[in-house]
Amino acid sequence: MRRLPPDSLWPEPSANPCGSEVVHRWEALLSRSPRLRPCIDGLIGRHRLRLQQEGAARTEVEQTLWLELSRWLPDFEALPEFAASAIAVTLEDEPVAGRDVEAEELAPLPRASPERAVDELETLLSDPAFALAFHCVDVRLRPQLASAELARVPEADWFGLLHAGARPQPVLDARVAVTLVLRVLSLDWAGHPAKSRSAALRLFLARPEDVRGDLAPVCSALPGPWGLTPDQVPAFVSTAHEARAALDDAARLCGRLVAAARKRPGGLALLAAGSEPPAEADELAALFRNIRKYEQMGGFRQLLSAF
Repeated sequence: MRRLPPDSLWPEPSANPCGSEVVHRWEALLSRSPRLRPCIDGLIGRHRLRLQQEGAARTEVEQTLWLELSRWLPDFEALPEFAASAIAVTLEDEPVAGRDVEAEELAPLPRASPERAVDELETLLSDPAFALAFHCVDVRLRPQLASAELARVPEADWFGLLHAGARPQPVLDARVAVTLVLRVLSLDWAGHPAKSRSAALRLFLARPEDVRGDLAPVCSALPGPWGLTPDQVPAFVSTAHEARAALDDAARLCGRLVAAARKRPGGLALLAAGSEPPAEADELAALFRNIRKYEQMGGFRQLLSAF
């Protein structure tokens, strides 16, 4: 088994009051899910900085960090293996907002079979954190994408664009949970050629003032099944803007629902670091309606006991 590599962010092994069992369990977890490493590094780094700013002595810092690692460990071990490995996946996928998107930057993506797509979704939603994120997508994002004018643009492609345009973060919070759900719901997005995905992402991130001139070449570069015409481009750009705002709203709703939870099983404990106020009564009522609707999924059943 690979040992935890020496790193200035990780606490000194000699200061570990929890014993070697915690170290061995972290070694096993990071061996199974190496993409978790940047997530854990980020958590450690923030806690180390906070302790140092509070004036804690070096020994106290190291011991406190080990206690925190001991506390986080069961939460990460409780995540489905797919979810644990996927926490930092946006660091390696599509370019993000704020970068110049060129066609050659987007390599072909592996396309999952329908059976694998269903299996990945069920696996992800076996954890209450991602079941909650799925609910937030269902009630905040989906209504914004119901456009008769753009009916030929599949919902999965909108989700793929939202995931591709999201700024990557190597830590699990409410926004990352929502974008991971979008990734699993958008596996058909990988079926489009790289150049078409690149053109679609550029248009998705465009501003209304960018829509001018001859738009026929823009439309011809987009995924063929969309059948987008030049006169529909302004509506697409407007809907894209609304979808990005709805993603922010979905992430905030997820944070408010976590804040309202009485218990935080599984990955919910990892989403509890935000500063959102608790959810309102109508937001909780919508959640309970979806819990009944999706009660066949394990994560939703766990949500019922959390509130």
